[in-house]
Amino acid sequence: RELIPEFFYLSDFVVNSNMFDFGTTQSGKTVHDVTLPAWAKGDPKRFIRIHRQALESDHVSKNLHRWLDLIFGYKQRGHEAVTSLNTFVHVTYEGQVDLDSIEDPIERNSIIAQIQNFGQTPSRLERRPFPQRIVVSAIRGSTFDFNSLPSLANLTPPFCLVGAPQHIYLRCGAVDTCRIGMAGQMDSSVGDLMYTKGQLVGVGKTCALLLPSKKYIRYGGPNNGVSVHVAVTTARHREVNKVLSIHDGMHRGPITVAKPSLNGLWLATGGIDSTVRLWKYYGQNMQLQATLCGHCGKITCLDISTTFGSIISGGADGKILVWDLRTLTFLRELKHTSNAPTAAHAGSSKSFSVKSVSINHKNGNMVTLLLSTLCVFDINGNLVAKQHPDEVFSGNQIPSVVISTNCPEWMELGIVAVTGHMNGDVRLWGIDYENKILLLRHILPERVHSCPITTLRATGERQDTLLIGDASGKMSVCNTVKLDQLSPEELQSIAPHVDVAPDIENDEEFR
Repeated sequence: RELIPEFFYLSDFVVNSNMFDFGTTQSGKTVHDVTLPAWAKGDPKRFIRIHRQALESDHVSKNLHRWLDLIFGYKQRGHEAVTSLNTFVHVTYEGQVDLDSIEDPIERNSIIAQIQNFGQTPSRLERRPFPQRIVVSAIRGSTFDFNSLPSLANLTPPFCLVGAPQHIYLRCGAVDTCRIGMAGQMDSSVGDLMYTKGQLVGVGKTCALLLPSKKYIRYGGPNNGVSVHVAVTTARHREVNKVLSIHDGMHRGPITVAKPSLNGLWLATGGIDSTVRLWKYYGQNMQLQATLCGHCGKITCLDISTTFGSIISGGADGKILVWDLRTLTFLRELKHTSNAPTAAHAGSSKSFSVKSVSINHKNGNMVTLLLSTLCVFDINGNLVAKQHPDEVFSGNQIPSVVISTNCPEWMELGIVAVTGHMNGDVRLWGIDYENKILLLRHILPERVHSCPITTLRATGERQDTLLIGDASGKMSVCNTVKLDQLSPEELQSIAPHVDVAPDIENDEEFR
């Protein structure tokens, strides 16, 4: 039997969360959740995570050809299949049964039932052994193999070093000042960022970028609506900040936050009227899809994922609510608790504004920031990890914004969240899945920013570029350094047993 795909990504399928009655076993035991092996320690997420790690491991890559030989190759039939214990009911093999030629309906239905029960053996594609897959590594013997890096990039977590994912090296590549969407703004804060064709583009605090069309939306005005402007000049639009369309009366009060989807087709807005509204953006038209009610104060932050059909909203009332994009209905409230001492002594009548929310577009996980505490929830609202109770930020070290990366949960060394802080620090976080604790993996060593960070964006094909904007209007680009760009001393710290000096000294790139 083959494992279905859910064994490698969906832990929910082994849990009877809907409390269905599956009856009892012959011994009288009630059938409920799937009984997991001992190594899963009773944790469905650990069970799935280890399965996926095994699937992506070098051992599986090295032996994948053996499985191909059994299913699609020379061991599917004949003597090799017998010696490999790879034989099945004869009717499951291709070309063994001609159902159209069977006239007896009882025999015909019997054979169809057997095929449906046992399945069908795939077509044999090769009569010779499949070649073994070449597994590459950044370290070959006592030297670095820089030619292998492109092959390793796809399996490297965001912001981690290709070839050495346990290490993180980020360097500031460019610094600029935000000038777009600043007219009429009370301060110089950066509201959103993008990186296109080597150009860093930032917009003001009350603006949000439409990435595919290279436009931006401006909100917060007295018209209780938004306006669409040019962010990057094109052959059609040659003037930056040019107004393309104006949409009035979208809320009953000023809009406090707006978040477009990554594909630019949806726009979620939140206002001082405590509602979240969802809009479909067609060319120059904004079409209202739903008004979502649940907050008791102004909306402070939003995020939207068309991949998972989710909207997450945070408000001044301290609530973090999740909505279904497909049915346009309320799903659940996330139970976020804060480590901050002020929250513990404030009492139940006191609420604090949610600072930031963000969705992982690879697995649907949601990162939240309330006061100074970070939490990560899965798509069903279960707590995945939380900031350590002893790790409490205070003063100007308090986080001001957080974003989620697209790191899959099986990449245990990966960066799952990035925080910007009031003092300009930028910190990268991973997860200790065993203890459900967020781990500080890296702090940017270069202090480019010295005032509150107001926006962050992870970009690039594998999210190896970090865009940062602060309250003074300063913007910066930090790139993940490649292994072949490190100095001999840095390479030596990564792999002390590797002799790097001779190869680097003879490399033209290091001269």
